[in-house]
Amino acid sequence: MSISTTGIQLDRGPGWVREAVELISSMRFSISLLTLISIASVIGTVVKQNEPAVNYVNQFGPFWAEVFTKMGITSIYNAPWFIVIMAFLVTSTTLCILRNAPRMLGDMRDFKERVAEKSFAAFSHKGDTTLSMDGTQANGVFQKLLVAEGYTAKATASADGATTRYAARKGTSNRLGYILAHASIVLICIGGLLDSAVPMHVQAWLGGKEPLRENMFLKDVPPTGRFEDSTLSYRGNILIPEGKRASHSILSYRDGTLVQQLPFEIELNRFIVEYHATGQPKMFASEVIVRDPDGSTFPFRIEVNKPLIHKGVAVYQSSFDDGGSRLKLKGYPLIGGRDYSFPLEGEVGTSTSLTNQSESQAYAVEFSGFRAINVENMARANGMPENSELVEKRFRETVAAAAGSAAAKEAHNFRNVGPSFSYKLRDQAGQAREYNMYMVPVELEGQRVFLAGMRENPNDQFRYIRFPADENMELTGYMRLRAALNDSTLRAQAADKFATQALPTDGDATQRVQLRDSALRGLELYAGNGLYGAQAQGGYAAIARFLEQNVPEGERERAADVIMKVLAGTVQLINDMARQRAGLPPLQQTAENAQFLQSAMNAYSDTVFFGAPIMLQLAEFTQVQASVFQTTRAPGKYLVYLGSLLLVLGVFAMFYVRERRLWAVVEPDPQQPGASRIRFAVQARKRTLDFDAEFDRLMAAVARLGGA
Repeated sequence: MSISTTGIQLDRGPGWVREAVELISSMRFSISLLTLISIASVIGTVVKQNEPAVNYVNQFGPFWAEVFTKMGITSIYNAPWFIVIMAFLVTSTTLCILRNAPRMLGDMRDFKERVAEKSFAAFSHKGDTTLSMDGTQANGVFQKLLVAEGYTAKATASADGATTRYAARKGTSNRLGYILAHASIVLICIGGLLDSAVPMHVQAWLGGKEPLRENMFLKDVPPTGRFEDSTLSYRGNILIPEGKRASHSILSYRDGTLVQQLPFEIELNRFIVEYHATGQPKMFASEVIVRDPDGSTFPFRIEVNKPLIHKGVAVYQSSFDDGGSRLKLKGYPLIGGRDYSFPLEGEVGTSTSLTNQSESQAYAVEFSGFRAINVENMARANGMPENSELVEKRFRETVAAAAGSAAAKEAHNFRNVGPSFSYKLRDQAGQAREYNMYMVPVELEGQRVFLAGMRENPNDQFRYIRFPADENMELTGYMRLRAALNDSTLRAQAADKFATQALPTDGDATQRVQLRDSALRGLELYAGNGLYGAQAQGGYAAIARFLEQNVPEGERERAADVIMKVLAGTVQLINDMARQRAGLPPLQQTAENAQFLQSAMNAYSDTVFFGAPIMLQLAEFTQVQASVFQTTRAPGKYLVYLGSLLLVLGVFAMFYVRERRLWAVVEPDPQQPGASRIRFAVQARKRTLDFDAEFDRLMAAVARLGGA
């Protein structure tokens, strides 16, 4: 029996209804839908799903990121059009099964004994042999042969009992392959729909749920913003700091979130993380205590490939984060002529107020992150731009990108550069910039520097400034020089001293005064106007602007060279004066100290763009880790497992089980009294080389019966 690709044909009803039913129930429609789902699945594999919006903007640009988001490509398996295609595929495949399965099952049970003896001559695979035995013996040995060859036979004797007709079959389970394969598609699709966001959205719509769009305490979440434990399926996230417990998960819903009640409570005792030499996490696990509502508890260790499964909810180890580490900081001013620092304490995830005494300007410092370990590729780090440029790409690359043979080759370049923390400085107008600071100096291009990153938009990469470390591996030396550059008295003294050293007192006094004025003007341009942010002026940009406005274009290069040499000399004198005022000896004339001064000048020039009146440095910390879990309830997974099993069995039956049909007649031989004659024919749905070989073996077996 051939399988029809057409659909169900209705005898009555409007024409468009008959056509729609025929189309939806047809095999060609199912294949088209399956092709669309396959293409969509490939897209969903290539485009990472459910990533933050900024990731898509960075990867595809704002235009295509918006297009992909509106088309649902960024969350393709929950996109309405994908769900509709899945629903139609389930409907179409189910109708195909209902239309074809009864006929197939009937065909499997049918021995097709109606084939006439006269038609044997039309078969390409047929045989005829004589057995030197009576009919009873011949039927007995022939039936044993059929059983040995795997056939199930049905024998029909003639009225006089002299002739027996056989109809046999084997491999009819091949037809089951079609039914199992199509049933597997239905089960997998239904399981996928059950485990998708569709049940949650339906339940939220029926229950009048509204997404939460702002942070609030759990006790303040209204009933419209939370689900009880009766949700059919969901997939959420939960962050638990060490020593804390939680019994709710956060679900993404529309443009906000919903709170999902869990049937138990999880307490995180300890979070464990180990690293490879490359810095990639080798293993992270969470030691938790699970508490049921009845008070019973049990410990469990959740690992990446070892989830906690309890009461129908699976808890996976997803990631890790900071759980509120306590930080002790040292603050440095970046404007003004005072050389001082101040202590500050905070906790990640909280904020504190800060006042600029000179302007009575209040700021909020929001502590947003902390990392105790930063394993960096120092080979790439040494290729960063010079300090005179704000670094356009964040220094810290994701070490997880190094894998395989490339990781083995570069493993020796990775080094832990120490802790870092990030914070936001928010002004009274609500505007904020984010900063990322490393605690200890990092060696780059043979020099120890402190890295301070800044970005104005969360979508941007951090741009880093290198602040040189002094002889004590601290920021004190640079901050002392910064304050001295903003002291007008020291600037004037340094200009006087530079002019006196360059031109002796017995020289031309007019030239000495002109040199002093030029040196002072260069210092004042470089030192800036003492402001920050958009109003800030100073650094190399101020000198370049001055040359552009006051020096002809053909003479600018030579003038710039002179000004930079004079500026370097006066900055060195200011640094010596500042050190003397602090009770320290002047820096010796060494290449290392010259590099420190040059790097300090570059860093000071870049701080014009730093956009903040202060800078915070990490002094001490007490780390508190947090574990990020993914909580799922997926009742449809068992249907998916069953569907996968049926798919394997169905494909195996269709491709590796061959259907055979055999018809035979055992009758007395008219030429030899007392002997019996066997005539038979064999048919296969598909003629193959295997079938030809099988028929040859059957012929040989029947021939041996004749010689027995």
